[in-house]
Amino acid sequence: MAQLSILSLNCHGFNMGTLCYLRDKCSMFDIMLLQETWLSNESSKKLDDISSDFNVIHSSAMENKMHDEYLSGRPFGGTAVLYNKRLPCTVTKLDTNYCRCTTVKLAFNRNNDLVVFLVFICLTLMAV
Repeated sequence: MAQLSILSLNCHGFNMGTLCYLRDKCSMFDIMLLQETWLSNESSKKLDDISSDFNVIHSSAMENKMHDEYLSGRPFGGTAVLYNKRLPCTVTKLDTNYCRCTTVKLAFNRNNDLVVFLVFICLTLMAV
């Protein structure tokens, strides 16, 4: 764990441009953190297409929205942690019970643990 390279990206929706960008960056980073994927649990399989060298842990903020009778507004949320399979660690997803958060623990040798907590919160401010 002497040197980890980490990329953080607000996707503004996962699309072909995002896929190509992340494919290009895979060789440069050990961990990639994605916010605003706008993917459901079902469509999050698209993240597996980024690279066969990475494992994906995704949390969807779309599930409740998709089960509404009436869909309005733009999609929102969704976070993902992608980590290179070659990292010498054991990775465990930590449950936060919050759909806008993905948390993982990377347990390296010699009890060096790293907890990655990725959360996306959208705030709206209104003038009164």
